[in-house]
Amino acid sequence: MLNLLNKFVVPDVGHVDIYQDDEDPLQFWMVPQPVRLMTGPDGEPTLSILAFARDLSLLAGIDEPLPEGETEGGILSMTVESTVDKADQDKIVAYLRSQVLSGAMDLARPVAVGGQVVTEYRQATGGDPKIAYPTWVEGDVQFCLPSALGPTFIKGDDAKTKPSLTGSNVASFTIALGQEGIRLFREGVKSGKLTAHVAYSLKFVARVPAITVTVSGDANNVYEELKEHAPIVETEDGVPVRSYPQVSSLKELKNIAGSLDVQYTKFDFATGDDKLREQLETFVLEITETYLKNIFTQPVINGQLNKEKLGTDPMQNFKPPDAPPVGGNQLWLKEFKQTDIREFGMTFHGSMARPFSANPNAALVAMVTKPQLEKAFTTADLNTPIFQTLQVPVRVTADFKNDPIAGIQVTLDYHQTDDRTGEAKAFSQTYDFVKGDETYYFRTTLAKDAQGAPKNTYSYSSRLHYKAAQQSTDIGPQTTREKSLIIGYDRLGCVDVKVVAGTVPWTAVQSIQVDLKLPGVNLPSATQTLVLTATAPEGSWFSYTGGQTSQEYEYSCEFLLRNGSRLVTGPDRTSTAQLLIDAPFEDRMAATFTPQGLFPPLQSIVLSTKYADEDAKYHTEDTHVFVNNTEPWRWEVDLPDAKKREFQYKADINYADGTTASGQWQVGQEGSVPVGEVKSSLMEVSVTAGALDMTKWKLVVVKLRYEDPVTHAVQDETFQLTAGNAAQNPSWKVTLKDPAAQTYTYEVEGYGTDGTRKSVPVTSTSDELLVLEL
Repeated sequence: MLNLLNKFVVPDVGHVDIYQDDEDPLQFWMVPQPVRLMTGPDGEPTLSILAFARDLSLLAGIDEPLPEGETEGGILSMTVESTVDKADQDKIVAYLRSQVLSGAMDLARPVAVGGQVVTEYRQATGGDPKIAYPTWVEGDVQFCLPSALGPTFIKGDDAKTKPSLTGSNVASFTIALGQEGIRLFREGVKSGKLTAHVAYSLKFVARVPAITVTVSGDANNVYEELKEHAPIVETEDGVPVRSYPQVSSLKELKNIAGSLDVQYTKFDFATGDDKLREQLETFVLEITETYLKNIFTQPVINGQLNKEKLGTDPMQNFKPPDAPPVGGNQLWLKEFKQTDIREFGMTFHGSMARPFSANPNAALVAMVTKPQLEKAFTTADLNTPIFQTLQVPVRVTADFKNDPIAGIQVTLDYHQTDDRTGEAKAFSQTYDFVKGDETYYFRTTLAKDAQGAPKNTYSYSSRLHYKAAQQSTDIGPQTTREKSLIIGYDRLGCVDVKVVAGTVPWTAVQSIQVDLKLPGVNLPSATQTLVLTATAPEGSWFSYTGGQTSQEYEYSCEFLLRNGSRLVTGPDRTSTAQLLIDAPFEDRMAATFTPQGLFPPLQSIVLSTKYADEDAKYHTEDTHVFVNNTEPWRWEVDLPDAKKREFQYKADINYADGTTASGQWQVGQEGSVPVGEVKSSLMEVSVTAGALDMTKWKLVVVKLRYEDPVTHAVQDETFQLTAGNAAQNPSWKVTLKDPAAQTYTYEVEGYGTDGTRKSVPVTSTSDELLVLEL
């Protein structure tokens, strides 16, 4: 049987692992690494890539958008095998004959003796070498493309299959590719670079060499360590989602249970054969786990124990609230102590035949050349049928509920002669629309011209039955190639206009009067007046065209502003079915008026503003009253002409003593505008207590006073200084009508911490830095 020990490779055939047989010295086993494309009778690889354009008419109806990423696709077909070609097999046989069987190669051979496997070095052996593939017992093959990015790469589960498990493990694929998948292949064919590869996962039977496994330890310590790390078997909808033991390697088990001692026979595998070493450790781990489970995870043996007292059942959250705890696994019972067993130990010794893994993977571009890829790539257009048909959805957009239309008849007619066969193809159909939500389909087989192109021209005509008219209106035949026929009012001899207020500043506009007229039509419905407001911003107008074909109508607007003025626009002409009315303002201007002066002696400032655009016959006025000097007023004006931004204003002043001062009209510009008693200067006095020892003064009071020498208006301020705020140096701002009149008075009163009191009488000064002294 194939034995895992002493694997080797043949020079120039490094992609094939050679194993020896532990019974027949002439038998050798080949485990190939890279997968290959099977070749056909013509010597070409069995690979085909078909790219196709989807039939768009089957993907979505006329009222649906095309699904994203589905307008093209592909089909990939190929057959792969895990095999060694004839040339490499000849190299392997020649090497085995000259180097291995001759004894020239210093190679140890596994030999099965009495149920055990021992190793001995080869001597010269007569006979011819025999090569074969191992016995495959399990396998999967997968074609790998970035399918994790979504179904636009690979469709369905066609990318996975089972190999033959005999001979060279043949596997065949027929894979549906999405739009991105076939695009990836198309670009890969151009560049010779592609991320696709084929992954084999195979298992073959091999004999494990004579191995000894010893498991021992202190039962109490190992038990406690396993209890701390043993996960709970949790289920979701009856399916286990977590189970014991949850370790993936022998090293991890040793780290979890430090008191556990696991010893096993080490072998001198070929250099770099880490996978074989890992497989052997997995075998040891399985033996160890089986033994530990038998010791530590059995149900409680003593039936006299009260399970409710053994500890908290970790599965209680998955049970009804009144269900009793069940200790099915002692490792779950964190509060349960078991001290009967002291030491344990087990030894396994022998040879076993078991499956081992092989993964002969290969990239697609490594299995096929760029010219072979290009030859395998073909395209097909599924949107080009042999026989072509015409299918036209027919709808009308008339409003039968609100407009005076009783019914509409639409007739479609197809009449063409096939230039190749001389056959006349004719079909006609009439559809009745009485509700407006009907959809009919006109279908017929198309004739073709001499070059084979379909003739898809047809004609349609209409007949309208009005509620308010005794005679119907006929619309003559019109020729078209439309793939979806939608008959609106523009084709029915009438107009239906929806009037909607657009960008309108309703704070300035009270209402809009819209006058509509159908020129040249002498019918009562040919004229209409609509009024739009902030609460009713829409209106509609319906009229017959009187048989004329033009849909053009005339409209004019009159804007009634909230200040009483009116603004007229138009008349203008259009044929749109939805008329959007915007206010005729190009821009908006704003000015902020700031009151100046003292209240009192000022009692109020009456501000008047006005703006006029004579060309647009537009004007607006406003008035505002200031009763203090702390609240500015913002004035906004909508402008028909953005270039005309000047306005006029005046300010009338009322004093508290009953006198008044009338202002004059002035030209203003947008921005900040001062009104009232506009001061020409500002004086700022900074007060400092830097010359005082504030540890001796608990309070210093400073009173400042300024009186205008002409108007005798008074401005004053009082500061209270303590040790906590004296360093802040407060300031006092005074507005001056006369910049030269800067004299003010101050007086100081000091209260000492020892009870003393000092003062500075009223003193005149013009210093802008007032230094306090006591």
